[in-house]
Amino acid sequence: MEIGKYIVDKASKLGVDDAVVTITPSLTKQIRFANNEITLSTIWDTIDVEVFLAYKKRLISSNLNNPSMSETFSSIGGGTNLTKDDVDKFLGRMIKIAKVLAPKEDYHGIAQGPFKYNSIKDLHDKKIENLGEKTVDFVEDAIDAAMNEGAKRCAGVLYSNLWEEQKFTSGGVEASDKGSSINFSIRAFAEKDASGHSVSVSRILNRFDAKKAGAEAGALARQSLNPVLGESGKYDVIFGPMVAANLLYYMSYAFSAFEVDSGMSFLIDKVGKKVGNEKVTLVDDGRLANGFESGMFDQEGVPTQTTKIIESGILKTYLHNTSTAKKFKVKTTANAGIIYPQPKNIILESGDSKLEEMISEIKNGVYITNVWYTRFANYRTGDFSTIPRDAMFEIKNGKIARPIKGLRLSDNMQHVLESIHAISKDSKTIQWWEVEIPVVTGHVLCKGLNMTKSAK
Repeated sequence: MEIGKYIVDKASKLGVDDAVVTITPSLTKQIRFANNEITLSTIWDTIDVEVFLAYKKRLISSNLNNPSMSETFSSIGGGTNLTKDDVDKFLGRMIKIAKVLAPKEDYHGIAQGPFKYNSIKDLHDKKIENLGEKTVDFVEDAIDAAMNEGAKRCAGVLYSNLWEEQKFTSGGVEASDKGSSINFSIRAFAEKDASGHSVSVSRILNRFDAKKAGAEAGALARQSLNPVLGESGKYDVIFGPMVAANLLYYMSYAFSAFEVDSGMSFLIDKVGKKVGNEKVTLVDDGRLANGFESGMFDQEGVPTQTTKIIESGILKTYLHNTSTAKKFKVKTTANAGIIYPQPKNIILESGDSKLEEMISEIKNGVYITNVWYTRFANYRTGDFSTIPRDAMFEIKNGKIARPIKGLRLSDNMQHVLESIHAISKDSKTIQWWEVEIPVVTGHVLCKGLNMTKSAK
């Protein structure tokens, strides 16, 4: 803790206007598997020291991230071997670089504390600290579950994480927050063109279920055997949770005041206006119990909050840090990123439908269970495309007709929001390498989306 205070105090003495120091000791364990066998087991035991400085409106951020900084420690809470001389040299280099940078004239500073913080339920679980060989059991149970559902081979990864975030700022913040998490991703194959993917992510062990994820992936793989090429056209489309999460994640850039200010958001000048179907209420919740990115404070040390971004189809706010909030003449939503405000946990509020009911009302449609390579043709308008992967099904006259392949979703983000017709009652948290910010969502039915061919 002392080194964080020293960095802030020293930076202030060197003429820095704002300083934010984040020290994060962390312990991460990884198990990777392929072809039904564990192929790698790795442990990272590190301390990350991130320093942000504002010097006469010149902004710079850097990390002291060398593992040699850390003492050899076996539990979270270890210290660093950084000396005051190390810090002085590091700050001197940062300020030297900052002096030659162009000033950011619309930078308006960081939050002024100190603040009071309230704890959040289910963010730290001591059981995750003592998993030992149980992580291997989780992986093997998931593989067995997938095989029992009809898969022939599986691949994926499991991570368990422990950390303590320590925050110090020139705005009077001195705070710390502990966390744990466990996340699992599995892809199952019944044949080359027949696959399914599922995840399980949680901050606490009793909400984690790798076996269920394995069974879901295996069942989708079996159900998608012998797919035929789909036909391009307008379809009613059901997004599985993996798909809905992917699109909401890529959509979330548009909520950031940074992107709005940069002219790169399809939601510019739309606060207070209708941007989606009235069934759509979208929330960012930094205080969600068991939320995968929940924490007591944002990167400036501001206490986190729950923010309705879209309510009944109406855009209510952009996401702000202190600086963007002052520029937009509103209050911060506690979403720092000091440079780039972003969500913590994106939540699509549940509806009242079941997947079976959605399928039953579709005459001509597609059910997509996963996508990747979501890319924008135009950030400003929201035009995008994404490629379905894993199980995808044609729907005819209220029933799943057959598995299909070779289609691409090519549409517009706001049109997707406007076309939402139904949202399922059930939901789950999705986070993996295609969805870096966690999204809580269920199945979503959209009317009249554009599907094009991705293969001949």
